[in-house]
Amino acid sequence: MNEIDLTTKDFPFDRTELRKSIINIFLDELPGTGKGDLCSKYEYIVYKGNNNEVYLKRPAQFNNGFDFTIHVKGINFNPNRYTTRPTHQNIFDDLKNKKIEDPKMYEDLMIEIENIFNVLSFDLTNINFTSGIPTDILCETIKWLFVEQDVTYWNFSGRNMFYNGILEI
Repeated sequence: MNEIDLTTKDFPFDRTELRKSIINIFLDELPGTGKGDLCSKYEYIVYKGNNNEVYLKRPAQFNNGFDFTIHVKGINFNPNRYTTRPTHQNIFDDLKNKKIEDPKMYEDLMIEIENIFNVLSFDLTNINFTSGIPTDILCETIKWLFVEQDVTYWNFSGRNMFYNGILEI
């Protein structure tokens, strides 16, 4: 497993350029020579916070070229089977719980999620929920799920379907 730390990389604040930037990083991967242990495997650490890391894993099991999955070290997202890979439903459920915990703070969080959607910087100062996924990890996960959707579904809706699901909460 090749582990690459991207936590100090300045990614562009532009949807097209961000997509190109991550794909160009993937283009530097060494080719594999077969399946299983002969497959080249990569983990790209994109965020470190407290006891958790958000990382991108390649290749994904979907086998669609530049596919990657988002993972969070230290968090299990499935009570029936251990997995560090959050689903959109995991994010929706966590956001619903945060909305119940503090509706006003949730409104502030939604402003920052809108910034993430628009590929702008975001500020989580004074947004400190006590329930669920730590807020910084949640927002970084959302950010990279948006990027993953852009890479996989660029010619379709990309990040919009996931964002619309968030807005329906």
